Amino acid sequence: MPVYERGYRGWEDSGTRAAPAWWAIARRGILEPLKRRGFLFLLVVAWVPAIVKGGILYFTYKMGEMTKLLGGDWTDITAAGFRSFLEWQTPWVLIILAIIGSGLITKDREENGLALYFARPLGLRDYILGKGLITLFYYFAVTLFPVLALCIFGYLSTQGATGLQMLVATPLRALVYCTLAGTSFSLVLLALSSMGTRTVFVALWWVLLFATEGLAEIMAMFRPELRILDFAGQHTNMGALILGGRSMTGVSPWVSLAVVLGLIAAGLAVLRARVKPVEVVS
Repeated sequence: MPVYERGYRGWEDSGTRAAPAWWAIARRGILEPLKRRGFLFLLVVAWVPAIVKGGILYFTYKMGEMTKLLGGDWTDITAAGFRSFLEWQTPWVLIILAIIGSGLITKDREENGLALYFARPLGLRDYILGKGLITLFYYFAVTLFPVLALCIFGYLSTQGATGLQMLVATPLRALVYCTLAGTSFSLVLLALSSMGTRTVFVALWWVLLFATEGLAEIMAMFRPELRILDFAGQHTNMGALILGGRSMTGVSPWVSLAVVLGLIAAGLAVLRARVKPVEVVS
């Protein structure tokens, strides 16, 4: 039937509010990678340390103190023990975020997509928030979510763990730590993505940031305070304030917290300077 024969139908309010622009960006960015079997397999492998720790906790409960002596930090159900687990997950943070975040802004710049994004009722704040939530979600997927699962499992399968500790205190402390560290990692990676012209180069810069651990250890042989150059290590060391445990030799956890907050501020500053709707990349 021709349009003119149908007549005009005026606009009617559906009664439902449209989803925020940042949520539309975040939802698509979170769901798309989950359609790839290879990436799903990688996420499952990233949970192997959590499964191993859960198994050790169970056998510790069944076999007693001997397993606890052999297991070391793997049997620790305190907040400090979970901080050690989060440190073990650092390689997965590197890999998963490199896959997810390296091209989030670089591809938009390559395809001149920023002009299309900002031609809609979308502001810079919505754009950065949406992209940041994508990387933050996948950071949580290999850090916070396994910790929460272990807290529940540990409460159900071990002795000496109170509900207040395992179901409230430790999860809240882990949430605070992972939110701070994840925000820092996300904004730094997005800043690199906004400066890069190719996804592979952004991923390389990201790997080099994590490689500063080796450089910092070598330089710390002469001056221990030079461990402050360890990018990932500053996030872990900050955890001593929130989750407890030993701090980095030569660097106060308070200094590491200041470094992490500085990285967050620097990432935001770079994004504000680099993400422009009128930019055209040839």
